[in-house]
Amino acid sequence: MKDRELIVKWWNEAWAEGLWAAAWCKSVEGLTAEQAGWRPPSAPGVEGSRHSIWQNVLHVVFWRESWLRRVDSGQKPSKEEMAIGNWPQVDGSEAGWAEARRRLTETQERIGAALADPSLSEEHFGALAYFVPHDCYHFGQINMVRGMLGMKAIE
Repeated sequence: MKDRELIVKWWNEAWAEGLWAAAWCKSVEGLTAEQAGWRPPSAPGVEGSRHSIWQNVLHVVFWRESWLRRVDSGQKPSKEEMAIGNWPQVDGSEAGWAEARRRLTETQERIGAALADPSLSEEHFGALAYFVPHDCYHFGQINMVRGMLGMKAIE
């Protein structure tokens, strides 16, 4: 199997089946907006709180959309876009949470298609391929927060 084929395989399997961990699609299922928006506290003596599941989802979506735009047009996100989109605040509504999940699914499909496109440059393929470890990291965080919410582990 060639490197490109392996990355495409991992991308698709991470979403649908999981790569030795919970499938990404299942990691955001069954959560209310309230659960998705809950921010775990930091460790004792550490100020602030950690990011919520919803914020992690929007962080992943922001970078996916930014890189897809960059592949299409060469346009990088502005400093203002990064300040707003990298770790955004959430509105707490069920509609907002549904929209975040929709965008996550859409970007999953779009990056999968781009990775599978033989005309994608090596440079852009390499950049998009880094979403496999990046997103694995954030889905690990999402699943840890699910556990903190008392939810059963995803099998």
